Order: sequence, then C-alpha cells, then structure tokens
Amino acid sequence: MRLLIADDDDYTREGLSESFKWEKFGINEIILADDGAEALRLATLKKPEIVLTDIRMPKMSGIEFAEQLAEKSPDSQLLFMSGYKDVQYLKSAIKLSAIEYIEKPIKLNEVEQAIEKSILSLRTKQKQNVVVHQKNELMSEKLARCLRDEYADTDVLMTMCSDVGFPSDHRYLGFIIWNRLEGSDCRCDLKAILSFWNERGFTVIGEQLDTKTCFVILAYERQDYKKLSSLIDTFVSLYDSYNIALGKDAGAIPQIWRSFLTAQRAMSRSFYCPNVRCFYDQDQMDILNETYHNLLPEFYKLRTSEPQKLIDWITSLCETFKQKEFPSKERVAALFETVIQETVGSDPKLLLILEKDYKIEDLEQQLRNCTTIDRMEEIMLNVLTVWLEATLQISQYSKQVQDVLNFIATNYRNVDLDLQMIADYMNLSTAHVGFLFKQETGTTIKQYITDYRMDLAKQLVSSEHLKMSTIAELCGYASASYFAKVFKISTELSPLEYRRKK
Repeated sequence: MRLLIADDDDYTREGLSESFKWEKFGINEIILADDGAEALRLATLKKPEIVLTDIRMPKMSGIEFAEQLAEKSPDSQLLFMSGYKDVQYLKSAIKLSAIEYIEKPIKLNEVEQAIEKSILSLRTKQKQNVVVHQKNELMSEKLARCLRDEYADTDVLMTMCSDVGFPSDHRYLGFIIWNRLEGSDCRCDLKAILSFWNERGFTVIGEQLDTKTCFVILAYERQDYKKLSSLIDTFVSLYDSYNIALGKDAGAIPQIWRSFLTAQRAMSRSFYCPNVRCFYDQDQMDILNETYHNLLPEFYKLRTSEPQKLIDWITSLCETFKQKEFPSKERVAALFETVIQETVGSDPKLLLILEKDYKIEDLEQQLRNCTTIDRMEEIMLNVLTVWLEATLQISQYSKQVQDVLNFIATNYRNVDLDLQMIADYMNLSTAHVGFLFKQETGTTIKQYITDYRMDLAKQLVSSEHLKMSTIAELCGYASASYFAKVFKISTELSPLEYRRKK
C-alpha cells in the first residue's frame, strides 16, 4: 500500500514519515508533499490507498485538495490534520467522508489508530467490491446468454441491461472467439478478452460457451465502426492462439441473437480454412443438394466393384468440399462415420492396427473432434488404407472362400464357431467347404480360426489395460484358463509372460 502525507510543515511531514515502521501496516511506500497542488499531482500519479493531509496548506487548501482527490483517486482513504478547531473545517471533513480528523499537536497513538481504522475500512471496502464485482460478472454473463436467445422477452432484456450498466441504445456486434490450439490447457480467457475491449473504450459483455470458446457482445456507436474494424486486426495480432468469427451487426437489443447465429455460421468456415484467423459470415447456408445425397451411393458402388479407387474418391471429395465450403462439419463427420462402419466396422484386428500404427482410437469420436477438413481426411485415408490391405489379402480367393473368411471375421467371438457352423451357413457339406478352403489357403478352417483368434489375442495381451478374462471372452474362448492354455501352446509363453516381454 501507499501512504501520501501532505503538510507544509517540514517537521510534521518528515517526522510522521519516520515515526512508524510502516511495513507493519502493510504500507511499503511513503509519498511526501509540501503543498496542496503537489499533493494532488502526486495523488493523481500514484493513487495512494491512504492520504494524511493538513487542512491549511499553500497553493491549495486541504479541503480543496480533498474535493479534487475524490475525482482523481476516488478509492483513497482520507485523514485530516489541523491545529484549528474550526467547526466549518469539521463539517467539510465530514462532507468529504474523511475517516478521521486528527488535531494538532499530533499524538502518535492517535495517528496509529487512524491508520489502522483506514486499513480496516479499506479491507472492508475491498471485500465488498469483490462481491459486487463477482455479482456483476455473473449478471453480465447471464445477460449475454439471454441476448443470444431468439425468444427472450425484450422487457426483461432491457431491465437486465440497466442492472449491469450495458447500453440499450447502441449498435451491437456479436462475435465468437476460440482457442484454435489443441490440448486441454489451451483455454479461452474471457476476462482477458473483455479487458482488451474495455481498455480501448468499448462496453462489452460475454459468456464462456466452453473452456475453449467465448461469445462476446460489443456495444458501439456508428462513428466508431472504423476504429472497431482496426481493433479486430489488432486483437488477432495480439492473441496469436485465438480465432474470431464475426456475426452481422445488430441495430437493437432484440436483434443480437441474429448476430450470434451468423457468428456461428462464420465460425463453421474455419473447418475448411485452417490458416485463416478472422471469419465473416457469407450467408452460405448448408447445401443439401443432389451432389451430397449421391455420395453414399457412390461409396457403396466403389466399395463393391472398385474398392482400390476409394482412396482417390476420399481425396477428391475432400478437395471439392474445401473449394465450395460445403456441407457442414457435422454432415461430413456423419458421412465418414457411415464409411467407417461399412469398411472397418467393429473388426477388432483392423481397429487395433489403426490404434497401434496410426494412433487412432474411437474413430467416430475422433471424427467429431476434428477441427479441420484436413485432419478428417487424414483419418479417413488411414482407415481406408488399413481396410484395403485387409481386403486385398482375401480378394485373391474365390467367392466361396472369401465368404468363409468374412464369416469367421464376423463370428470369431462365438465359442461354438466350427466347420459345421460354417458349412451350414454356406449350405454346403463340411467336407466340400473344408476341401475348398484348404486347397486355396493351404490351411484348415480349424487352424485358421485358431490363428485368427491368437493374432488378435497377442495384440490384446500387449495392451496393459485389459484383464485376461476379458481378452478370453473377446477372442471367443469359453474360459480364461482354457485361453491361457491355448495361448501358451501357441507362443510358448503364458499371457502374463508375453505381456511382460512386450
């Protein structure tokens, strides 16, 4: 804290500054002034928490100084000193909300009591200010939330604006700001954003939509539009990790919801433009046209007849989306989720390859979390690459053997899966199915099922988060003990030994 002592008497001024260990009061800076004008200049510059001033001083009296101090440093606590027992001075001191009136000659214990009283008053006021500030912040955030509601009651909005001091007769701009960087610690700081605009003369309120995203409403006069435009560029330069999406301006309080809506639409463009920092709405609504509706039929046709062309299809499709900026991220994700389900589906062997080699887990969720079309394209190319490699491995076989391989991949978890079940599915004899399979693959169906399950089991055992009983169930074994026995025959190691080795 800072203490200003103003007195034209050198002995009093210097004596007070040296008579106390001010640190015990939390005061670490003493400012001295020998007249009222100098006291006002220093108070304006330093903003002292406590001011101890004589009433009668040259150039400007203590009363005149105190009157101007209320404007220059309104939070300063005022203590008067005077050797003149003048009723008028006492009235002035009371009027100016002085904490104490100390009579000269000064008694140090009275000064100490007055300082302690000032500090107590300061702390009480600070606590009250914190409570008021927090309440105002909550009310402002609630107002911002209500202003983006199309159906909010106008009278209620006007009352709320009045309560928080938000102007109700300006123009308004709604914009969404978000932290474009990845990572849980990459947050969007609403307080810092509001401070940026407040410090530049604009009234703003905002709402934290989530940890990475804020919605801000700025009130401005028509003549401030050019300044506003320039400050948006400054903001983007200053906050390097933030993107901003600007909605259409609103001419009245009840229209602000439209500004939020168009800001959302502008924000959606970032999915296609990862290198752009500032987005404006272009009135491009989601295009639900024939081209989009034909995409799934195209995919199904290629998957059946020319699967090797699916990589180029995804690449070309994403390039078209980038050029035209359609459809929305949600529709692209939904389309690609269908592609994933119809290719790798829930095949654990393919999913484990994606997790191990491409660090991709929970495909659908990762698609929804993608912030750019480029990242979504990357995931899809990895998925289709894995699927195509598996598809090409079985494409060398006849249609009947491919059907057997696909049936095993679908039913390997069934503990009853055997040659008889497959023959019944194929409507063929066990001998005929067994002969065809052995002739083309070089192994028996029984051995293939065992190898299929073991390949999967090895990958699952290598993962430390699964219990052996769970792995046994996932791989189609009736019990964990039987699974462990088969596993050791195949690898010469128990499952736990195999895991430790890996």
